Formats: sequence, C-alpha cells, structure tokens
Amino acid sequence: MLSLFLGKITYINENSSVLTQTAYIKYLCFIFTVFAVLFHSCSRFDLEDYQLGELAPRSESALQFMADTSQTLPILATFSKKKQVDSLIYYAEWIKNYNEDIALFYAQQAYDMATEKNWNVPRGVSAYRIASLKVWEAKYGEDIEDAMVDAKISRRLLERYENPNWEVYLSNLFGFLFKRDNLLDSARYYFEQALIKVDHLETEKKILDRDKAMILHNLATTYSLKDSIIHVTYYRESDSLYALIDNKKDRAHLWKDQGIFFQYYRQFSKADSLFDLCLDYGLENNDINYIVLAYQEKGLSYGLQFSLFENKNAFSKALWNLKKALNYSHNNDYRTYEIIGNVFQDSWAVDIDESHADSAIYYYKLAMAGAREAGAIRQMNDLSENIATLYNYGGGIHKEALGEKIGSFLNENYTGVVDTITNQAKTAYQRINKIEQRDIQLNAANERKNQLWIILSVFFVAVMIFIYSLQRQQNRRLKAEMEALRAQINPHFISNSLNAIESLVNLGNTKAASKYLVHFSRLTRQILTGSKTSTTTLTGELKTLDHFLALEQLRFRDKLTYQINVDEEIDQEKVQIPAMILQPYVENAIWHGIKPKSEGGHVQVNVDRVGKYLYCAVEDNGIGRDEAKAIKKSSVMQHKSMGMKITEDRIKAMGRIKGSQVEIQDLKDEVGQAKGTRVIIKLPYKTI
Repeated sequence: MLSLFLGKITYINENSSVLTQTAYIKYLCFIFTVFAVLFHSCSRFDLEDYQLGELAPRSESALQFMADTSQTLPILATFSKKKQVDSLIYYAEWIKNYNEDIALFYAQQAYDMATEKNWNVPRGVSAYRIASLKVWEAKYGEDIEDAMVDAKISRRLLERYENPNWEVYLSNLFGFLFKRDNLLDSARYYFEQALIKVDHLETEKKILDRDKAMILHNLATTYSLKDSIIHVTYYRESDSLYALIDNKKDRAHLWKDQGIFFQYYRQFSKADSLFDLCLDYGLENNDINYIVLAYQEKGLSYGLQFSLFENKNAFSKALWNLKKALNYSHNNDYRTYEIIGNVFQDSWAVDIDESHADSAIYYYKLAMAGAREAGAIRQMNDLSENIATLYNYGGGIHKEALGEKIGSFLNENYTGVVDTITNQAKTAYQRINKIEQRDIQLNAANERKNQLWIILSVFFVAVMIFIYSLQRQQNRRLKAEMEALRAQINPHFISNSLNAIESLVNLGNTKAASKYLVHFSRLTRQILTGSKTSTTTLTGELKTLDHFLALEQLRFRDKLTYQINVDEEIDQEKVQIPAMILQPYVENAIWHGIKPKSEGGHVQVNVDRVGKYLYCAVEDNGIGRDEAKAIKKSSVMQHKSMGMKITEDRIKAMGRIKGSQVEIQDLKDEVGQAKGTRVIIKLPYKTI
C-alpha cells in the first residue's frame, strides 16, 4: 500500500529530486517494515512452504516410530509452537498411507494448535490435510459432510493468499468430495477447473506434470465406465506423465483404476496385471492402503470371473485375495466383508455348496455392522437386499442362519443409519457453529488490534505529508519546466505554421490550406485541453502525435510519410503515460533525420507491451545522428533541443524509481552506412 501511494506521488511529480526522494522512500519503508514485524508476526508462515507430495518417503522403522504417539508427542513438546505445528503437518503427510487414524490425529493436533495461535496459514493447510484424509477414508461417501466442513474451512483461510498452487489443490479436493458423494457432475466441474488452472502455474515442470497427471486421472473417474474413449484418453495421458516423472505412488492408484476399467470390459488378464502392479508398489513401500485396495480388486475380479464362468479355481483365488486384504487392513473392513459375501452368494447360486448361503449371510452381517458404523448408506441398502434374497429363498434353512426375523434385523440397522446420519449432520452443524463463534471472538480481538494500527497509520501518514511538503518548493520549479515542455507549439512553430498556411493560400491551394488549418487548430486545442495535467491516456497522446505528424506532412508535402502502430492487446483508453512524452522525439526525427534528405523519408511509431512495461519506439530512415551533428542547427532547433533535454530529464527521473529509460539505436545498412535512427522509450505500464 505504501509503495503504491509513493509511486503515485512520484508519477505526478515526475522530476522530483531522485536522490532525496529515494532516501525518503527508504526511510519510510524501514519504518513500515518495523511495524509489520512487530504487529504481524504471523507473516512468518509462507503458504509456499507447504507444497503437497514433495516429502521424501520414510522407512518402515521411521513409519513405525511416527505411528507411536507415546514416543513422538513428548519429543514434539520440546519444540517451539511453530515447529510443533509444522512437524505435525509433515507427520500427517508422511504417515497417511501407513496409518490413516494416526495421520488424522496429527493433522487435527496441528489444526488445534494453529487455531489457538490464530495462525491462518498452517490452520488452513492442516484443515486441508484433515479433509483429504477424511475423504480418503470415505471411499463410498460415508460422513462426507464432515470432510466438506474441513475443506470449506481450508478454502476460506487460504483463498485470501491467492496462491495458484493451492487453488489447484483445493479445486481437486472439492472434486474428490463431490465424487465420493456420487455427485459426478459437480466433481467433474471442480476437476476441470483445476485442469484449467494447472496450465497457468509458474512452477517446476516435474510438479506441474504431477499435478496435471493427477487431475486427468481424477477426471477419468467422473465418467461412466461405458465412456471408453474418454477413459482411455485420460488414463493414457495421465500414465505417460506419471511415467515421465517416475511417480510410482500416484501411478499405482492409476493402475488400480485402470484395472477396474478393464475389468468392466471383461479383460481380466490385463486388469489382474494392473492390480499386481499396484500391489507390488504397496508391498515395496509399506503402503497399506494400496495393498488392501489391490487385494480387494483382485478378489472382486476373480469373484466376477467365477460368477461368469463358474470356475472353481477363480472362486478359491477370490477368497484367498480377500482374506489377504483382511490381514493387512487397519480400518473398517466392511467393503471386504461385502465382497466375500458376494462370492459366497454367487457360489451358492450355482450350487457349489448349499452352506455357502450361511457364509454369505455371516459376512453380510459383518459388513452391515461396519457399514452402519461408517454411515455407508448405499452399501447398507445393497447388503439388505442381498440378505433378504438369501433369507426368502426356498427351503427355509437360511432363516436359522440369520438367527432372527428379517424385518426386525433390517429395521434395527436402518434405525441405526438414521441415527448415524442425524449425528453426522448434527456434528457438522456444531462444528460450523463453533467455528463461527470463534471467528466472532477473533474479529473482536482484531478490531482492537486494528485500532492500534489506525493510530500508527495516522502517524505514518502525518510523516508522509510532512516529507511531501518539503518537496513542494522544488516541485513548483519542476512543474514550470513541465509546462514549458507541454507548450511545444511555441511562437516559432505558430509563426511557421501561419506562414505555411499563408503560402498555401497565396498559391491558390485553399484545400491544402484548409486541411492544414484544421489539423493546426485540433493540435492546439488538444494541447491546451491537457495543459494542466502531467499525464494522459495513450489514446490522447497518439491523437496529439497524429495531428502533429499530419501538420508536418502538409508542410513537407511528399517528403514525409508516417505510420503509428499499437499492439492490439493494449487498451489505449486505459493506459496512462506522461503527456507529450513522444512528440519531442518524433519532431527530432523529422527535423534532424528526414528534413536534410532531398528525397524525404518515413517516420514510424510502434507501441508494444512487454510484461510490466510499455515500449514506444520512434524510428526514421533519415540521415543518422553522425551526419545530423555536422549540420548547423537553426535557432528553432536550439529551442527544440531544450524540449528534448527536459524530456530526457523526466524519463531519467522516472527511471531511477519506476524503471523507465531511453535507448537510442543507430541503424546501419549491410555496408555500414547510416540508414536512420531508432529511439526506444521504456515506460511503466500503468492503467487508469
């Protein structure tokens, strides 16, 4: 804010004493920095320090140590609060694929500490970690509302920093949330937003490729498995990017989803090989999630083969893989129990063993209990239908296996679901309400803090006004020089113009005289209109320049041609530049470069934008500077030289503060002969 304000003062008073003003600016910036350090200590947290997926993998022993909170927490307690928060965030990231519950605990601890200290950056980052872990656990949409609360907290805290990387992360997270909730259109929207944003990130290529591969992978999962072309395209692009950066972790997840895709199209051999790749990665890197998912999908694939082809070997392989999944799993195993129940139900349906119906019911009951605990409503509905099918099938022996009336069994579980959903919604509401209450308290505290800042700001502004007043005396003289520069149509030029008009009238060329007079009056009016301002729009500056060139062209007749080119991307009505900054250079090109040539010449003005700067080039094909210096200058030329000197001083003054500068290039032909001059004026790109 300070630099912008000072910059504005500098721009209005272009020719202020550079050394004195620079010293003032340094002094004021020093005061402002001291205040910022004293009253905004939270700025020591930088969102750029928290990037995702950049942590080196840890060994099995290190993961075991981090999973043991009885060892880690006493050590962390010896650190500073800031280091504790950072360590907890990193621990949560390191251990998330080894033990989700402990990872969630660490992320929650980091969030609580950051909240206590009102550190918004680590608070937002830890809320993101919490939401990511919850959405990973909610594989089938269980308790997605709670994860959504954390994601919204993270977005609210981090969006103010306008960090492009985190905008991509958050868009991707919300896509995941909606995907877990089976709202695929909303999920696709957020993934597409992330894909648009990721192409504009200014980061190293490896990170860029990783983020893009992840988003393409996620996009593929939002389409129906029937959309084979879309799936193949996105999976192929994602896999090639993962392979390019050697990202085996995310590639393993892609292999699992690709396997599901091929499984849908009954390409079981290809699907199984992809599941094996996912499993190999999980075993090699102690990644329990990938191990369990791979065994689950392999069991599901063999179960499907058994259902289609009644292959008893496939039945055995299905059970073997699913039991391996149970051995590795740390969390709720209801999905594995459900798949085992499916396999036993299919085997009973093809009369392999009548007792398999009892086994199916047994595993369905285990799955129902786990789904109820997790709040997996859709899975409970499927499980209820399967249990009812087995219970009502002829023969009646399965009623004993169930051990109770089907109606009361289902009623009890659905009652539990209603309670679970109610509790989840209540918990989410209470969390949001608690956060809002806390924010009200923080706002009150911040208001008191802001009062102190207001007092300091008043003092600071008073100092600025005092320093500004010291410059006023000098600025009056500089403004007088500016007025002299703006008055480029001096008595000599007016006299010459009127003589030219008189000459045209005497020669009977009234049409040319009339045209000259129109341009002369417009140029005079344009300069008089802007005589009280030091700046003008690019449109106004070029109009003045065009009238001036038209007058000169009429005066020189066929000896002068000109052209003005402006970059199409520049909004000429909004770009602001110093008034009458180009005209002295154009006039110098005409009188020193073109006029001495017997055959005449051409002047071209080009205006382009390069980054934060506006480049104005004035080019002529005249005699060149060396020959022009040898020609004796008239008194009018001497007056114009004074205007050139003032213009150069203006740009030099701006250049010390704003980056402005002038470069003069001598143009040569193939044999080294002069063929003109090019003047490049570099100005800050400012808009109204």
